[in-house]
Amino acid sequence: MFSPRKESLREAVADMCHHQQGSHGWSAFHECLGVVAASRHPAGLDRLLASLWRSRPHISDAHTITLLGIAVRHHLRRLGSPTEVFDPEQPLAHRASALAHLLETQGHAISRHMESHSNSYTGARRFLLPQLVIGAFAESRGMRGVRLLDLGTSIGLLPRQLNNEVIFRRFAPDLRWHPAAPPYRPIPLDFVCGVDRPPLPTLEWVRTCHGPSDYYEQRLAEVLWSLEQSSLKQSSREQSSPERPGNAADEVRLLPLDLLDSPRLAGFLTEHRINVVTCNFVLYQYGSGTREELVRTVMRALGTPGLLLVMEPSHALARKGCTVHAYRDGSTEPLHVADVSDAHFMGDVTVGPGMSVLTRSEAHR
Repeated sequence: MFSPRKESLREAVADMCHHQQGSHGWSAFHECLGVVAASRHPAGLDRLLASLWRSRPHISDAHTITLLGIAVRHHLRRLGSPTEVFDPEQPLAHRASALAHLLETQGHAISRHMESHSNSYTGARRFLLPQLVIGAFAESRGMRGVRLLDLGTSIGLLPRQLNNEVIFRRFAPDLRWHPAAPPYRPIPLDFVCGVDRPPLPTLEWVRTCHGPSDYYEQRLAEVLWSLEQSSLKQSSREQSSPERPGNAADEVRLLPLDLLDSPRLAGFLTEHRINVVTCNFVLYQYGSGTREELVRTVMRALGTPGLLLVMEPSHALARKGCTVHAYRDGSTEPLHVADVSDAHFMGDVTVGPGMSVLTRSEAHR
């Protein structure tokens, strides 16, 4: 692997191998991918990457690596084949040899998965911060109706969880805020929608995006429980009496939309009068220029008051943690809202200076 882009990928793999979580489910794969990438003639890997970069030229190294692991696991599971490349008990040389052979003989099928899907990992706890921040923003700006769009929504879990106090109460105690969390406020949701790159992810694909480890099995169980709780709340609302009708945002719509199709995205935001957009663990999948263009597209289409809330891994998935930024009222200048010690939202949240700016009441502007 001698081209600058391949060398950049090889360095990113090496960096991921030193992740603080250790054997978190993907580390065994990262190790053997690093061996294959550093070999002199990784023909199968080279062909796969050449095809991927032609079809998805804006994809980042971190997304390429995670998506390759998911696609390999998905392919092997569908075939019912052994997944030894993910087994840390197997010798590294054996795992690397198995991966190189798989990419040589099954690379075309794996490439198809990568060209038509994204890393659709869905975390059950990630809605905690948007719930509090959007609630505070809406109150500070006197918003009577929040029309929300979740970009890169996967199976739409985050928008389904908003305003669900049962789910919030289960997970919120595992976050320690410094200095303090905003109070819980129901968001005055008027319209809720999630969009993702077609084809929309399935639950089967989301299962595969969770790494093969006990840790990720626990995270997946939280996702399934949250889906169940969201369904229970939906059923309860459907049984509302005429005297207590359901909310206008009861139905969460999920639609296919390529986020890189700027005219279509802008048209959707304008047509549906969206005023709050969430974008969580999506921008890291693209190069910096593409990320900036996506932010510009959203902020040009949002009215005032308008909010774009973005959560992204702090170090391109090579380290724990994530950073939260916000953009408001047409500005593309980011506000630093918070840093979270663990991207799965089980740790410390350190509030940034942007939080007070974002939640300052209209009277104090």
